[in-house]
Amino acid sequence: MKPSLLDRAAIEAHLAAGHWSRETMVGRYAAYARDFPDKTACRDAEEEITWRRLDEATARIAASLIARGIPRGARALAQMTSSNREMILRIALKKAGIIGCFAPMQWRRRELEHARRRLDPAAVLVSPEAMDEDRTAWLNEAFAGRAEPVLRVLLSEEAPEGWLSWPGLREAPRDAGAPGRIAGRGFRFDEVSLITVSSGSSGLPKLCEWPEAAQVCVGRAIAERLSLGEDDNVGVFAPMSGAAGLLVWAASGAAPCAFTFPDGYKARDLLRLVEEARITAATTVPVVLARLAREDLASFDLGSLRVVRVGTAVADLEAARRLESLTSCRVVVAAGSMECPGFGHADVREPAALRLDGSVGLPLPGCRLRIEDESGGALPPGGIGRLRVSAPYASSGYWSDPRAARAVWSEGWCATGDIGVIGEDGRLTLLGRGGDVINRSGHKILPIEVEREIARHPDVFECAVVAAPDPEYGEAPWAFFQAHEGKTPEPEALIDLLRAGGLATYKIPARFIQLGELPRVGGGKIDKRPLLRMASAGRKGYHSRR
Repeated sequence: MKPSLLDRAAIEAHLAAGHWSRETMVGRYAAYARDFPDKTACRDAEEEITWRRLDEATARIAASLIARGIPRGARALAQMTSSNREMILRIALKKAGIIGCFAPMQWRRRELEHARRRLDPAAVLVSPEAMDEDRTAWLNEAFAGRAEPVLRVLLSEEAPEGWLSWPGLREAPRDAGAPGRIAGRGFRFDEVSLITVSSGSSGLPKLCEWPEAAQVCVGRAIAERLSLGEDDNVGVFAPMSGAAGLLVWAASGAAPCAFTFPDGYKARDLLRLVEEARITAATTVPVVLARLAREDLASFDLGSLRVVRVGTAVADLEAARRLESLTSCRVVVAAGSMECPGFGHADVREPAALRLDGSVGLPLPGCRLRIEDESGGALPPGGIGRLRVSAPYASSGYWSDPRAARAVWSEGWCATGDIGVIGEDGRLTLLGRGGDVINRSGHKILPIEVEREIARHPDVFECAVVAAPDPEYGEAPWAFFQAHEGKTPEPEALIDLLRAGGLATYKIPARFIQLGELPRVGGGKIDKRPLLRMASAGRKGYHSRR
């Protein structure tokens, strides 16, 4: 459970600088149960739970897991919808000294098997919604015939033979001594206590290990940027298996906010939840933000909502500005990765002109940024190059994968894979992914620049530009887009828009292809891999004029 890439000297440096403390999230929750026993900790469609009840429920589950013989430092693989149950389970695993890894609901056999091989989990916990035919078959195959049995929990009221139900997991353990062993099982501040997963947009997902102190550190920093306090009611409008939901939930280690989980992520349902639950802060992803901004906002009472944090991908600034113009809330843009979150994060107290200036803000405290040229040399402010980051709240490596870690981390710096530029004021602007750059006969094209221009068309909901093989130019940009419902923008209109915006001719896509729905990965990010396959296969589309 020792961090892979942090030695004792690095840990002591984090402590000396004040970025790390010896506090743990479990310790903070125990303090909330003592100081705010009757204050709401979390709520969903089924129930509302106070900090005292949360403390009791998590202790029962921790004791149940201990009584079933799961050793300290073992791993648990969970795939579940975000709700009170996920919050309960995350805290219970920490109390029991079991390292949790929460997989996105989009994962299927390939990703789950990759995680199983790396983790060798002692427990698997699954929502009924995840039990489709393929995953059920995988579960039966993957854990059959093991010398050490794997605890399998179906997070529902009833479970099939060989599985434990949610009520069964919450029952008092038969081993009367198990509750007394909880105190000696919890994680130390310098131990890995959580494994998060990358979206897998560039291949199989990576499993990022997180020391307990790094989680406390990033939660405290995000709470400060959002001005979260004990009176806030936070709407978790993104799954906690992804960064957008998880990182704001981590702020619970800094302030005893209430956390409200929706049943789903449909825009109108989320707006009704804001109205009914009097949500004050929300965290979400760009695609949900765009859908929220399209609604008739005046028909909802959104007066309680003061801040919306949007992370994981580049935000639609027009959607953000529309939301701000029609409500009293402020949109806070954030950027990062599972390897290093918060390398850019706006502040709720900044004026809109600064928060929504196209950058992703300043890094969180303790984070250092470096823009490098192709040879690895540092570029001055204003130089465009590859982004490397170093932060006290970063992941400490990839679980059981030192080879992959060496490809990303070097001398304490993490290569994010992003192309960016840092202004004289220190604010970071992201310009795309390094592997996404299109080389059209020597002319380099950053897809995000073209995507932003296409998205200005009123009929376009979202778009993605990828490199397609071209016999004349080597590569050429193709644009895939999703239109607003009932709309079919003509390619000629999109080309005219790009030209009117002053886009260089070589950057104008060779084809425009409308899809009913763009493919996505965890966190709502567009998955460009299927689009690249379409482009490589030469899918028929609209040819642009040259």
